[in-house]
Amino acid sequence: MKKADLHLHTNKSDGLLTPEELVFRASKQGLSAIAITDHDTVEGIPAGIEAGRKYGVNVIPGIEFNTNVDNGELHILGYYFDYSSKPVLDLLHRIKNARLDRIKSMVEKLREAGLDISFSQILSIAENDASLGRPHIARILVEKGYVSDFRQAFDRYIGVHCPAYVERYKLEPEKAVHVIKSGGGVPVLAHPGNLSDKGYLYRCIKAGIQGIEVYHSNHTYQQTAELLTLANKLHLIPTGGSDCHGDPDCYGELLLGQITVPYEVVIRLRETAFKNRGESFFNV
Repeated sequence: MKKADLHLHTNKSDGLLTPEELVFRASKQGLSAIAITDHDTVEGIPAGIEAGRKYGVNVIPGIEFNTNVDNGELHILGYYFDYSSKPVLDLLHRIKNARLDRIKSMVEKLREAGLDISFSQILSIAENDASLGRPHIARILVEKGYVSDFRQAFDRYIGVHCPAYVERYKLEPEKAVHVIKSGGGVPVLAHPGNLSDKGYLYRCIKAGIQGIEVYHSNHTYQQTAELLTLANKLHLIPTGGSDCHGDPDCYGELLLGQITVPYEVVIRLRETAFKNRGESFFNV
C-alpha cells in the first residue's frame, strides 16, 4: 500500500535535514509522498520538489503556521497552496522579520542572565533564509553545555514564563486559514491532541479548516480514535504525519515514516485544493 508522511520539517525552519536529504531518506523508507511543512516558511519547497523528481517521491508543498490563542499556540498546516502568491509571501515576510527580532531579544535576555551566547552563533547553525525559532537557541545552549537537552533548554530558559522568553508574532488562526485558502490550499489543524482547550478545535472548524491531523507522533491511541470519529462526522480530511525534525541526537528517535496515512489522503487533499481554486481535479 502506498503511504505518505504529511508533516515534516527541514533545515529551512527548525529541522536538521536539507530538503534533498529529507526526500532521499523518504525514498529509502518506501514513502510514496511526503509534505514539507516548515514553520512559517516555504523556502524548502522548490528544492524538495526537485529532489522528489530525482528520487521518485511526490513532494507536496506545505507549511505550518504558528498561531496564537489566548493561552498558548495553535498550529495550522497548509497543503497544495500557491506558495508564490502575494498574500502568502507578504505574511511570511512579516513573520520572518518578527522572528529575527524575537530571537535577538531572547539572546539579549540570556546574555543578561550571564550566558555566553550571541546572535551570530544562532545564525551560524541556521540555514540561509531559515525561519529562526527557539529550537535554534536550544541547540546552541546544548552545544555550549548550559543544558543537557532541548527539554531542559525550554524548561529552564526559553519556555513560556522562563527568564529569556519573548512573546511571538501575533497571528490568529483565522488569518492563517484565510491566507492558505487565498492561495488555493487546504488548511488543516495540526496535532489537535496537544490542545489544552478543545474549544480551539471548534474555533478552527468555524474558521474554515478542511482537515484535522488525526495521526501524529504525540497522539495516544484513544486521541487518534476520537479524532478520526470527529473527522468522519464533520467530513474533514483525516491527515497525519510524524512531525520529524531530523537528527536523532537532538530530537530523539528519527520519526520519518513512523506515522503515515494512506495515499488516498493525498488524493483527497489535492482534489480539495483544486475545488478551492474552482478547477477540476479530473481534467489535470
